[in-house]
Amino acid sequence: MSDNALENLRQIFQDQPELLKVIELGDIESKKLVDVFRESNELFATPVNLYVTGRTGAGKTSLGNCLLEEVKMKSTGYMDCTDSVGFFKLASNLCYFDLPGAGSDGNFENINRAVLLVPQLDEKDIDIITIEEFKKIDYSTPVEEIEIIKVEEWQSEAKQKEVQPDVILYVIAPHMQFLRDDQRYLCDLLKSQLKYYHRNKVVFALNIFSHEKTGEVKHTEQNLEDVKSKITTIFKNVYATKENPPIFEFDAKTGKGVNEITSYICQILPKEKLGNIQQVLRSDLKEFAQKQRSIHYQQTLISIASRLAGYKVDQKAGNQEDLIQVAASAVCSYGVKTFKNQEEIAQIKAELNKIIEDAAMEIKESQTNDIKVIKNITESKEITKERPIIKQEIITDYIEVNEIKVKKLNPFKKVVNTVTTFIGVGKVFEDKIIAEKVKKPIERLETRFLGYEKEVIDTVEAVVGQVEEIVGKEYLQGGYPVIKLILALGRGIQAYCTNSKCSLQDCISEAEVYVECKLAHVEAEIKQLLESIPTQNIEQKLIQIIERELLR
Repeated sequence: MSDNALENLRQIFQDQPELLKVIELGDIESKKLVDVFRESNELFATPVNLYVTGRTGAGKTSLGNCLLEEVKMKSTGYMDCTDSVGFFKLASNLCYFDLPGAGSDGNFENINRAVLLVPQLDEKDIDIITIEEFKKIDYSTPVEEIEIIKVEEWQSEAKQKEVQPDVILYVIAPHMQFLRDDQRYLCDLLKSQLKYYHRNKVVFALNIFSHEKTGEVKHTEQNLEDVKSKITTIFKNVYATKENPPIFEFDAKTGKGVNEITSYICQILPKEKLGNIQQVLRSDLKEFAQKQRSIHYQQTLISIASRLAGYKVDQKAGNQEDLIQVAASAVCSYGVKTFKNQEEIAQIKAELNKIIEDAAMEIKESQTNDIKVIKNITESKEITKERPIIKQEIITDYIEVNEIKVKKLNPFKKVVNTVTTFIGVGKVFEDKIIAEKVKKPIERLETRFLGYEKEVIDTVEAVVGQVEEIVGKEYLQGGYPVIKLILALGRGIQAYCTNSKCSLQDCISEAEVYVECKLAHVEAEIKQLLESIPTQNIEQKLIQIIERELLR
């Protein structure tokens, strides 16, 4: 729960820069009060004369146009732009006098001075002369009415009973500073008050100017302090008092801050003039503001929920943080800033962060599908063929053959033959030739078939089954669960801030039940809408559906 989360969420709503602006009760009260001034009949019992003075460009005319709800009084934003007294009377009995700027063209300033019974400037050397008459333009009617009024007549006792100021609103733009001419004019104005009314009727309104594009204020803190310091010094010196002057900050264009100024004005007005204004300020206005703030807050939650419902749950924000957690944290921060000072509930930050973390995780799980593929189960298989077994071997066969052999003489007979041969008689004994049957081996190569054997000729992976395998995650839109989370968190924070006797968890739990009950019968419609093809109209349709159920 942090400003960073709120800033990150603002990035998602760059097309709606005002969406996450925290609405103060005072802002709503001021806007309503402007409407009341404009429309309520006789809010004041008798006419209340409100004179608005200040330097040209400080925002006097802008405040008048704000009350009129349309730009009718002339104001160009340039120096010396107002050369007459602008006037209108509202239904509330508020009579508004817009005076030429002080510290501008001397002759125009003299109109201002003459109307407020302040001594006129008379500096002929620089062409500033006193005036004897001035122009008053009445914007109360559809057609402007212009009247030329003599200063002597205006300042007469009889005329002053009708037109004397009940309140003088001194509008100052802090960024334009409070210069010497401004200080001199203020001294003269306060002295005139003291002389004619013996009391102060001046209320100081510091008009806070902002840059239109950025919204940043134009003044510095030093500007603000300097202006307040100079006003206070002059006020105390003129009235010889230790009391501080009534100084308020407001926005002349929007009317912001008018409620505080009005509350003070009611304190200084005579009771017989007040009429119904006190009742409006005391209860009606506050009750209206609280109701309007709650409605605006609920509308903001619905807008946030409707847009985030279309984002996928794995979306990141800011510094790569989880978008759902960032958004939930931002909603809580926005709720706290709207209904309570953020520092006051620092003690529940850890508990709140835990609730957000758990809820975001639950949504992420519910809005996530497994990406599955069918995976084959395989195993290696051999491809075989039958091969005949052939064996070759040498076979020896035996056959009988007649074999002629010479039977050798024995050694004795060999000796006899040798002797007889020597003496010339010749051989007595001869070798004997005999025929004999013998077995003779014959070798041959024989091929034999022994049968068949299996031979592996290849190996392949064969599918033997299938199984599902998770290969990733598919993140869906936050959808209906995100809508419930944002609305329940926001409503729970509102309940806790306005009634901290209940525990945070109880407030959020009750809010969950409330949201579930309210949206139950349109849940299917919301889901169907989110599942359709995304278009720019889906977000607006979601807002319409949810507002119909929660705000009707």
